[in-house]
Amino acid sequence: MYFSDVLNDLIIESGLSKRQIAIKCGITTSQMTSFLRGAIPTIKTIIKLSNYFNCSINYLMGIDEDKSQTKILNLEYDLENFIDRYKRVLKQNNTTHWKLCNKLGISESISRDWKKGSTPKLETLYKISLYLNCSIDYLLGRAKY
Repeated sequence: MYFSDVLNDLIIESGLSKRQIAIKCGITTSQMTSFLRGAIPTIKTIIKLSNYFNCSINYLMGIDEDKSQTKILNLEYDLENFIDRYKRVLKQNNTTHWKLCNKLGISESISRDWKKGSTPKLETLYKISLYLNCSIDYLLGRAKY
């Protein structure tokens, strides 16, 4: 299942219009429409949606099948310690950043941007979480592994 499908299902389940949910989440109706057509949101936006629907980012992205599979411990994200969590998961999976980048087709220099405070793209976190078998929410400091 894709993000747009999960989002659409959650909107239907809520009984509210996409406009009402967009307002409650602090995003525009046009953004909501673009997400329902397949656009991928930013980290900040998907966290707003995740918090509103009381589910994990993994659930919204169609990774988790159960809405409460990944337990959210923190509603905000923690990019300060992102690199530490990322390195920890690499080590637990007995791999390196270089190997991961080559396997996933990600620029190897991306970690330099992350170290400087750049926010990872959701698409990249999605690929990393699948490859390393961890949750996006964990990488963002919102959940335990």
